[in-house]
Amino acid sequence: MRASCSCKRWLQFALSLLFSICAFSLHAETAGEFLVEDAHAWKDSGTYLLDAQFSVSLSSGPREALENGVPLALEFQVQVVKVNKWFWDTVTSEQTLHRQLQYHALSRSYLVKDIDTGSQGNYRRMEDALRAAGTIQKLKLSDEQLQAGSRYLVRIRGSLDIESLPTPVRLLAYVSSSWDMASDWYTWPLVR
Repeated sequence: MRASCSCKRWLQFALSLLFSICAFSLHAETAGEFLVEDAHAWKDSGTYLLDAQFSVSLSSGPREALENGVPLALEFQVQVVKVNKWFWDTVTSEQTLHRQLQYHALSRSYLVKDIDTGSQGNYRRMEDALRAAGTIQKLKLSDEQLQAGSRYLVRIRGSLDIESLPTPVRLLAYVSSSWDMASDWYTWPLVR
């Protein structure tokens, strides 16, 4: 009789665990991401410039932290790469743009600050703030002259900077996959 009772309890536990796992997977959300919508480089008065637009979406962890007053730091890396025939490609120029996204509960607005230039803007909707944070306009690609006859690539990517988070939130971000937000490199040839 006792063996039958413990088997039933074990079966109930296993079924409830299975149900919980299935329910969690059904309600699983899409991960946050950085997607490049548009990116192009052009030459103006001998200088190569870059315009790019990232589509940034936040998963529940970063979104909840932002809405509770934790500022989020977004990074955008831009590289100019020289293509070598016989050796590894060489990064000739690299820049990292830093943007901070913050929610102000009293004004119910989102502040996007360009850490590098100090410029900032206020937005009523999170989607508008994320779009503004992911906009790159007329970025000078390189101070160096590019070698004639060589091939160059431009590549960009975006990521959420976990290291800038307050320590308790950072510890949570290390163990939660919802905080893992980084795009792959988006690469195209630099037309000269």
